[in-house]
Amino acid sequence: MTRRLAPRLAAAVLAAAFTALAGLAGLAGQAALDRTEGWRTHLAGEMTVALRPAPGADAAVPRAAEVLAGTPGVAEARALDRARVGALLAPWTAGTRGPDLAALPRLIAVDLDPRQPARRQDLADALSAAGIDAVVDDHQGWRRSALETRRRLAAPLIGALMLCVAGLVAAGGLAAGFEASRREAGLRTRLRLGASQLSCAAPIGGAVAIDLSVGVLAGGLIAAVLTRLSTLTDAEAAAGALAAQSILLAALMAGALLVALIGAFATAARRVRELEP
Repeated sequence: MTRRLAPRLAAAVLAAAFTALAGLAGLAGQAALDRTEGWRTHLAGEMTVALRPAPGADAAVPRAAEVLAGTPGVAEARALDRARVGALLAPWTAGTRGPDLAALPRLIAVDLDPRQPARRQDLADALSAAGIDAVVDDHQGWRRSALETRRRLAAPLIGALMLCVAGLVAAGGLAAGFEASRREAGLRTRLRLGASQLSCAAPIGGAVAIDLSVGVLAGGLIAAVLTRLSTLTDAEAAAGALAAQSILLAALMAGALLVALIGAFATAARRVRELEP
């Protein structure tokens, strides 16, 4: 009994492990891609205006904010105090004395109207017409960085999923190979009596489908639990995000079972061909 159950258990464990890995890779990849896309979308909806440090620059900030707020395509313009600008620069000045707040430019955050956003040149022209010396940053560089991050995430994600495909095919092949060996005598008899290869291979695939299904289900549950535990303290995890994760995980589980069954039926067909007289 132990010798009979050991290969079935090994196949189920393999299916569970690679399904869990596929689920975690898929959910982590989706979360990372969603965050980078949210960052890119947020950056596209705003610009930053920097007033160069100069005598009288502080006094020009309220006027610049007023000019920007009145520009068509701008929803809001708000000045950032120097302390906040210094805090924004803190990650790049860790371990040092930090930036000299007096030497920092005065920044104005501009939220664009999503219906008809203003262009960078529109803001620059409005400031120039008001006689304000400032630089407008439309965050193109940051948006390119977000897109590059998405591209870099794709390669390891695809690699992890391909590894899972190989592992699931191996799990299906292991289960089918053991079942074919167990039924070898009966298969030889049926083949000699004229049974088709398909009619001999199909019962083998059907027999291992239960073991593979149990493994895939266990792996999916493991991935769901681990993902849930990792987001328990995430205040941004909303019902919509959880629903999307559930749909993705269900799709990955269905794909995992399909891949494992393909490996099982392929192995069963090969073993039956080898037994044919």
